[in-house]
Amino acid sequence: MLLRRGLQWALDTLFMVVLSVVVLLAFVGFAVLAFLLGLREIWLVYLPLWVWIGTLVVGELYVDLWFPYRRGGTTPAMRLLRLRIVTLNGGVPKFRDYFLRWLLMVVDGMFLGLVGAVLILVTPRHQRLGDMVARTLVVRDGVDESPRRQSAEVAVRGGDPVRHGLTQLG
Repeated sequence: MLLRRGLQWALDTLFMVVLSVVVLLAFVGFAVLAFLLGLREIWLVYLPLWVWIGTLVVGELYVDLWFPYRRGGTTPAMRLLRLRIVTLNGGVPKFRDYFLRWLLMVVDGMFLGLVGAVLILVTPRHQRLGDMVARTLVVRDGVDESPRRQSAEVAVRGGDPVRHGLTQLG
């Protein structure tokens, strides 16, 4: 479970980094071309850096906030790994829930993610701090699991996991 969530984070991060490097290279190319054409403005030196930083920030907000809000609780990597974010009662999280999860990633990401990893390992519902405060869970989407996991799902959600097509990661 921890490995799946770690892989999901790594894939989402890789997606953002690759996109931002492509944008950076495009703007470096633009700056070099402008320099070769005789434009010697100081802003051309800083433009690629600022655009790269802006791309990273906007990409982070898009992947961690907007994409799951608009796509049923999944990031691009979560879709690939068949994971989804749900509320504790199995509902669809609100934007503020995604915002709280994102904001508390500052704490969960401390010491290279060790804080979040330890919390995922020791909490009964395998939640990091952002999940606990936002009252959300990361669940497998539509995977048949053992009766033990399904009974844990019933206890967590107070409902029938088959009806919801969800199983808690565990």
